[in-house]
Amino acid sequence: MPGYPQILLFMCSNCKGMIDKLLPEVQLQFSKNLKVLPISCPSQIDPLAFIKILKKCCEGIIVACPKDACCCPENKKVIKRREMVKDILPVFGLHKEQFQVASVSPFAEKELIEIIEQMLTFLKMSGQPFDEYNYVESQNKSSNLYKWVN
Repeated sequence: MPGYPQILLFMCSNCKGMIDKLLPEVQLQFSKNLKVLPISCPSQIDPLAFIKILKKCCEGIIVACPKDACCCPENKKVIKRREMVKDILPVFGLHKEQFQVASVSPFAEKELIEIIEQMLTFLKMSGQPFDEYNYVESQNKSSNLYKWVN
C-alpha cells in the first residue's frame, strides 16, 4: 500500500506451528505493511535474490525459521547466509537493518511481532532512500565480505 513501508516475510512452511499459529497472528496485526510468503525452506533462496527483492519490491525482508527445528535441516545455512547478505547490502545502497533472520519458536508469536515492529520503526524513521556509504571504512575493519569472496 502506498505510504506504508512494505515488508516481505518468508516463513518456513515445513513447520506446522509456524503456519497454523504464527501466520494468522502476524497477518492480523500487520495487514498494511506485511506480505507473507510461506516456502518450504528459506535457506534454499539464493542470497542475491534477497538483494534484488529489496531493490525492486519492498523495503524490508524477514526470514522466519523455527528455532532448533528438525523440520528445517538447512536452518544453519540461513544463519551463515544472513551474515553474507547483511555484509553485501551496503554495497547496493541498502541498510543492514532491511534484512533480518528470525529464529523463533512457532508458539512464541511475541518474538516475531517484536522483530517486525523493530523493522517497521527503523523503516519509518529513515523515511528516505538509503544512502550508499563507503563499505571498506565501516565499523568492522576486517570486513566479512572479503571472507565470503576469498
